[in-house]
Amino acid sequence: MSGGGGTQTVVNKTEIPQWVQEAGQRNLAAAYDVSRSLQGPYEGQRVASMTPGQIGTIGAIANNYALAQPAYAYAQQMAAQAGQYQPTQVQAGQLASSDLSPYMNPYTQNVLQTSLDTLNQQRLAGLNQASDAAIKARAFGGSRQAIQEAVVNAAAQQQAGQLAANLMAQNFAQAQAAASGDIQRQMEAARLNQAAGITGAQLGLTGAQTLGGLAGAGQEAFLTGATGALAAQSAIQQQQQAELDAARQAYQEQQQFPLTQLQIPLQALGVTPYGQTNTQTGPGPSGSGLLTGLGAAASAASILSTLASL
Repeated sequence: MSGGGGTQTVVNKTEIPQWVQEAGQRNLAAAYDVSRSLQGPYEGQRVASMTPGQIGTIGAIANNYALAQPAYAYAQQMAAQAGQYQPTQVQAGQLASSDLSPYMNPYTQNVLQTSLDTLNQQRLAGLNQASDAAIKARAFGGSRQAIQEAVVNAAAQQQAGQLAANLMAQNFAQAQAAASGDIQRQMEAARLNQAAGITGAQLGLTGAQTLGGLAGAGQEAFLTGATGALAAQSAIQQQQQAELDAARQAYQEQQQFPLTQLQIPLQALGVTPYGQTNTQTGPGPSGSGLLTGLGAAASAASILSTLASL
């Protein structure tokens, strides 16, 4: 300090206790140790892999996504064939254009010939009777005998004609009836065949719809089963993911523990006061020593402020 009337310099210095300095040094050394031994980033598996079941199920879906396509294609073919069906045309047969020869009774001629032979025998018997009667009447060879024989022959011819006409008419009527019956049966058969064809086409459409429905149901059942299998395998994957997350969390906790331990002494170090030196320069003191008192007061205030921050 200089003499009266000049300037003076006042130096205030706060001394840190030795035990505080040692504690700060230990904290700093521990911080270095933690920084050197701190574990690096987590290198374990972070995302759970797909399970073999998931991979297999997804592969099955990929390989069988078109499982129902062949059945659908066949159903479309069936529907197209049924839709293109053209029913047969039913036309009524005509008796006038029918050949009745196959329907004529082949035995009619035999029956007719037999009947004519019988009539001829009856005619001859009648002629013999007329001859005998003429002889008894002593008119043999006369006109009377000739008239009787002519009557017998005419009656025989008339009977033969009627018999032949009746037999041929019966044969013709029978042939017409048989031909008409065949025409009706053929028309009925054609109508039944037409109805059967239409029914077959309808059954084809129904079968195509049924086949398509079964194919869709089979595909849906497959996908439903595959979805259930995927859900089960996803549960396994979620469990594995939870285990991986837990392992990562444990690693992070283990990594954070030394830092947590270091925080305690670091917090204490943060509130530890450090030494400081204040230098003030001002006018020299008068004989009363006022400036000296002010410098001492400033030093005391600094010490109190430092202690208050602890």
